[in-house]
Amino acid sequence: MNDLELKKSLLSCPGDSIQEHIDTIGMSQAELAERLGRSVPKLNELIRGKAPITKETATRLEYVLSVSASFWINLERQYQDELLEIEQMEKLEQYKEWVSGFPLAAMKKLGIVPDTRDKTEIAESLLKYFRVASPDQWSAIYVGSSLAFKIALRHSAEPQAISVWLRLGELQAEHITVVAFDKKALRDKLDAFKKISYYHSEDWLEQLQALCASCGVALVYTPCIAKAPIYGATRWIKNNSIPLIQITDRGKDYNAFWFTFFHELAHILYHGKKEIFIEGIDSIAPDREKEDEADNFASRMLLSEKERNELFQYSEYDVELVMQLSEKFQKHPGIIVGQIQREYNHLYKDVRLNSLKAKVVFEELTM
Repeated sequence: MNDLELKKSLLSCPGDSIQEHIDTIGMSQAELAERLGRSVPKLNELIRGKAPITKETATRLEYVLSVSASFWINLERQYQDELLEIEQMEKLEQYKEWVSGFPLAAMKKLGIVPDTRDKTEIAESLLKYFRVASPDQWSAIYVGSSLAFKIALRHSAEPQAISVWLRLGELQAEHITVVAFDKKALRDKLDAFKKISYYHSEDWLEQLQALCASCGVALVYTPCIAKAPIYGATRWIKNNSIPLIQITDRGKDYNAFWFTFFHELAHILYHGKKEIFIEGIDSIAPDREKEDEADNFASRMLLSEKERNELFQYSEYDVELVMQLSEKFQKHPGIIVGQIQREYNHLYKDVRLNSLKAKVVFEELTM
């Protein structure tokens, strides 16, 4: 017998106690009905738990059976609580199939759901995580068209995993204090962003996050989740008052990280508050014109046109040349190597050039 069956078997309505009392004192239901001023059918409904004990009825029961009204009111409240719990358990039983579509191993590791095999317990955690009343509401928000989430994942093969990753970013953003968004201040900080990427200090991730917050932008670093092959995402949260940039550690490549950051920054600078941009999932049909605009902006932030022309005038590349150009351009050598390798694929295997690249490692995240 599982917990739900056990609760159902132990469930007792207040009418059972009424029946016990009148049996003890030798009173029939008909007599009790007469003394209460109720019809026999109405009393029968009360005893069978089909009608609730109201405050007025509890007071009448106190007069007739010499048992306090508070006893009957508390008994009714307890019964209703148990009914609600059973009803919720029954619903959660129906949600087991919905639960199975989520990347549970990753979610357990992150502490999003409890480390248990009980899918009803996991279902309850998922509802709270997404702030929805049922899987129907989750589907309406993340798979259909919604006021809360304005991009449908119905064409994606793994909407569950993607929704988990996106929601995780929103929760991370709740722990960041940002000023009111200031687009001019954000534009003025572009050179400062480039300096952070060049100097690559030990706390560069924290510096970048703090600089974004000083312009009103929430920047979060969300680890890559299985079946959610996303590089980054941009959207406005808190009733369109705060722009949120969410970046993954997919690939753990420094050049890719900064290209993604500047790409997402372009969406904030040039595109609307009501749009959501998710990079890395082709099935979520992007606005190609806006994506190209963001790509071009990111490319310019990494290397100016003049720098790019100079970089690609060479026929061969070695560590010494990259370091010279890094100092001249004030660009991290890992970014320069990344740009070279994107142009010349065979150089991805060059061990010497790869030694100049930097890895992006996020702190371990637990909820």
